[in-house]
Amino acid sequence: MKTRSWRITLLWIMGMIALPALAGDWNGARNIVLSNAAGERHTIGQVIFSDGDQGKTAFRIEMAETMQDYFLAMRPFLCLTGPVQRLCWFPVHNEPALISKDDLLPLEYALMFMRTRAKDLHVNPFNGLYYRLRVEGDRIAGTLFEVDMAPFIAPDVLPVEQRQRPLKAKDFYDADPGSNWLPLLSIE
Repeated sequence: MKTRSWRITLLWIMGMIALPALAGDWNGARNIVLSNAAGERHTIGQVIFSDGDQGKTAFRIEMAETMQDYFLAMRPFLCLTGPVQRLCWFPVHNEPALISKDDLLPLEYALMFMRTRAKDLHVNPFNGLYYRLRVEGDRIAGTLFEVDMAPFIAPDVLPVEQRQRPLKAKDFYDADPGSNWLPLLSIE
């Protein structure tokens, strides 16, 4: 009887050790999907995850061919255009591309966008889109917020020590899902 309870305890301990490894196994490619409540889904690229050492996960983003080249405001962008809005990818790489379960901010900064009307030829830094990410089981989901992109477009407005992670809680505005074409982001 003691041997059986010892084996059960050992199996339970082994299972508890294996669970965090499974939950944090982000090796390989995962699709980046933008969607809305109407069921529209667009795979815009992939995040390629790899071991980053010291409990971190490295990532690299590759955009899909559905993201088209545009030259807006004297700068090249990769954009996805819908009937009313265009979403232009505005990645910010202020630090190494390393994340952990408790710190997804470098990936959030790498997945920022600016929205324009579908036929506009300019971008407005006040129309920044930011997906705050969270781990949900075996995927990452993002909640949309609107942000002013000025700290990234003109970083000299901030002191040097604030430039790596310039956005603070006061900079995020709740995004109206009705006025944003694709308010949901997932990495799956």
